[in-house]
Amino acid sequence: MQVLYKNTLTCPKCGSKQNVRMLALEIASVYQCNACNQVIKSNADECCVYCQYGEVKCPSEQVKWN
Repeated sequence: MQVLYKNTLTCPKCGSKQNVRMLALEIASVYQCNACNQVIKSNADECCVYCQYGEVKCPSEQVKWN
């Protein structure tokens, strides 16, 4: 299965969607919403904001599941 590097994050505060490009080795623990400027952090239960708020898991998690 192919690893995806494009993701759409949904802000838990305002619900807006933000398209992002994930890097292969990047673990993003925070992101800032473009709509409401809220800084969003991932919970300890998830490896990163991509896994928690994205439509797809981060590249490293995708590799684990393949």
